[in-house]
Amino acid sequence: MSSNINPYILRYIEMVEDGAIRACEEQHLLVEYVRKCFETEDIYTDDEQLNNYLGLSKYFPYERIFEWQEFFLGLHLCTFRKSDGMPRWPDALALIARGAGKDGTIAIESMAVTSPYCGIDNYDVDICANNEEQAMRPFQDIWEVFERPDNTKKMKRFWRWNRVAAVSLKTNAQIKGRTNSPRGKDGLRSGVVIFNEIHQYENYDNINVFTTGLGKKPHPRRTYYTTNGDVRDGPLDDLIATSEGTLRGEDPDNGLLPFICKLNNKDEVHDPQNWQMANPSLPYLPSLMEETRKEYEEWK
Repeated sequence: MSSNINPYILRYIEMVEDGAIRACEEQHLLVEYVRKCFETEDIYTDDEQLNNYLGLSKYFPYERIFEWQEFFLGLHLCTFRKSDGMPRWPDALALIARGAGKDGTIAIESMAVTSPYCGIDNYDVDICANNEEQAMRPFQDIWEVFERPDNTKKMKRFWRWNRVAAVSLKTNAQIKGRTNSPRGKDGLRSGVVIFNEIHQYENYDNINVFTTGLGKKPHPRRTYYTTNGDVRDGPLDDLIATSEGTLRGEDPDNGLLPFICKLNNKDEVHDPQNWQMANPSLPYLPSLMEETRKEYEEWK
C-alpha cells in the first residue's frame, strides 16, 4: 500500500493537524481518516489531472483557490482505486458556512470534469437546486469566465455556450442548471449530479430522479454542497449521520467523502477566531470577516 499523498491534499491535512487553521472535530477526524486510507488502501491521486483541474481557476476572477478546495477536489475528482481505476470517493458532501465559496467550487468542478483533462466523453454535469437562482448561480460564474474579454477567444476553441448551458467541443459534455420539479427529468444521462443547498430538501423525490441516470457514463459522481438549515429529518440530516458514522469509525464510507465544517458547540461562536471552523475561507477574506462580525454583533 502507498502512503504517498498528493502535495495539495497533504498541505490541507497538515494545516489542520498543525493548527495553521482552526478546525472542528469533524475536520480532524477527516484528515486522520484520509491518512489512514492512503496508508492501508491501494489508492492514488492522479497528480497531472489535479494540476490541470486546479489550473482552470486562473480563468476565474478569484484572488486564489483555497487549500480546502484543493483538498476536497483532489480527493473527490482525482483519487482512484488502483485495482479498477474507479474513483475512491465518487460521492462527496461539503457542509460549510455561507460565503466559503461553494458556488465557485461548483463552477470549477463542473468545468474540470467536462474538460478534455477529464477524458470522458458526454460526461454531463447537472447542477440541481430548489430554485433557479441556486441552480444557475454556479453556471453564471462559468458564463462570466467565458465572456471575459481576455478569455473568450481561447474559450471558443473548447466550448460553446449561451445563458442556460455550456457544451465542451472536445468531449460533448454539457453543464446545465436544473430546478426543483422532478417532472421531466427521467431522461437525464448525467456523469455528475451536483446538489446545491441540499438543506432545503424535505424528501428524496428530486434526489432519486436526478440520480436515476447515473451509471450510464463511466465514473458516476454525486456532490452535495450546502450550508445547514432548518429542515430536520431530511436528506441532509441523513448525510450528516452517515458522515459522522464514517468519521468515528462506526461505518464504512461507501464512497462518500464527508467534508463537514462547523463549530463544535454553540458557545464557540463568541470567539471570532472560531468562525473559520465553519468557514475555512474566512481567514483569507477580510471583507467577509468584517461582514460576519457585523452580523454577529446584530445577532448578539
